[in-house]
Amino acid sequence: MESIAEDIGKFGLASATIILFVLVIRMIAVNSSDSGNWDDTAGDVIEYVIICITVIVVAIPEGLPLAVTLSLAFSVKKMLIDQNLVR
Repeated sequence: MESIAEDIGKFGLASATIILFVLVIRMIAVNSSDSGNWDDTAGDVIEYVIICITVIVVAIPEGLPLAVTLSLAFSVKKMLIDQNLVR
């Protein structure tokens, strides 16, 4: 179950990295076609980094409840097979 939580964290980190690259490439493409309108480039990049940090912060804690739920489901199933389930 620990690996599922770890995989969700890795997926969140990978998603945030992809989002950052796509947003920066999009910003470069839009500013290049706008005949050099690079006024607020630093502000845009900071905003993109904040979005990526938000994705990571939201993704990592989501793995914990999922891991606990799956662990309990497997434990109940094993106790049922062993005829050791008490309600």
